[in-house]
Amino acid sequence: MAERVDVLVVGAGPAGCTAARVAAGQGVRVLVVERRPTVGLPVQCAEYVPAQIVASVPLPEMCIAQRIRRMRTHLPTDETVETPAPGYVLHRALWDKMLAVAACRAGAEIRTSTRAMERTEKGVLVRQGVKITEIIPQVIIGADGPLSTVGRWIEQVNTEVIDTLQVEVALLPSTADGERECTQVYFDPVYRGGYGWFFPKGDTANVGVGVNRKLGGDPAQALAHLLDRLQIRPGAVLGHTGGPVPCGGPLDRPWVGEIILVGDAAGHTHPITGAGIFAAVVGGTLAGQAAARAVQTGDLAVLEEYEREWTSFMGGPLRHALRKRRYLDQHWSDDPGELSAALRRTWIAFREYRRPEP
Repeated sequence: MAERVDVLVVGAGPAGCTAARVAAGQGVRVLVVERRPTVGLPVQCAEYVPAQIVASVPLPEMCIAQRIRRMRTHLPTDETVETPAPGYVLHRALWDKMLAVAACRAGAEIRTSTRAMERTEKGVLVRQGVKITEIIPQVIIGADGPLSTVGRWIEQVNTEVIDTLQVEVALLPSTADGERECTQVYFDPVYRGGYGWFFPKGDTANVGVGVNRKLGGDPAQALAHLLDRLQIRPGAVLGHTGGPVPCGGPLDRPWVGEIILVGDAAGHTHPITGAGIFAAVVGGTLAGQAAARAVQTGDLAVLEEYEREWTSFMGGPLRHALRKRRYLDQHWSDDPGELSAALRRTWIAFREYRRPEP
């Protein structure tokens, strides 16, 4: 059995649902397939987004768990630096669902528990339960995460990742409102190639670590160290999550033929911070626009506009961050003073971050 659509989106996260909403809003037929049974679950994210995201995508009040004003960075030398960082910690599962609702209202169709399996001569085989269907699209948007199946079809895969592990913990009633408006970032030689975080979200907080296994990082060991450092008792842990985050910068070719990659699938995460939600929304918007134009003109070369526009908007900052990532990896040290010196050059809280590496 074969089914024709204009645009097939693989993945119903922020990138995929934004692309679907934008493309469907232009009057083309869009199908989104999501391998998970429920959009937005499980949450594999620290859930912080910068304030400027509201210029690119709706952010309903009900999806905001905590407003953030500042970021406090803790260096290995025990020095603490506080910087402005306006943004929000989200109820991410609810927000993802709202993005999916917006895509449906624009005319897109979403099928959950549906896995994109393989390419065929004309399209893509998808499985929903025991049912296998061949979808024949004009454009395919790969928004299926850091280990993208669609990316493998065009030999564009993330080879450098930070492995994360996170728990959600209950906050004590005595936690001051000012502390709830501040994200905390922790550096230590144990968090090799990465960092730990404490992101408040109302009555709970996301506490996690990201480490580079290639530098000897151990996520479980690092998380245990951070929880002990913060004196968080096991009985306050409400849930666990984690997963890989690309840190190798944008992939070389996010557009090949009728396929474009977006979000984590395209390596559109910040190589230093690991942030990717804002980039996913921006990329999803550009991908949806390009896909609709390609369908309407019958010219797949139009998809090059996506790559060009994305590179113009975010390519420079991500390439700069990648150079900082390379420097930090090369200068990672077990000595607190040496590591702090390297972090002053490479972490976003410091003025030296904006300076190019030699």
